[in-house]
Amino acid sequence: MMTPYDKLKSLPDASNYLKPGISFETLNQVALQISDNEAADQMKKARQKLFNNIHEQTLKTG
Repeated sequence: MMTPYDKLKSLPDASNYLKPGISFETLNQVALQISDNEAADQMKKARQKLFNNIHEQTLKTG
């Protein structure tokens, strides 16, 4: 199974989809800094924080 990043890299002329000044070499360095499980944990924590903020805002306004 391919990650979204792997799929992006596999596209023809994939570098054309990157912002100016960004390269796959730079993105690879970032991608390899943490494991997939660590990235999933970070995303889970960020999502929970977001939902907690939304819930708090709802309680204050509703």
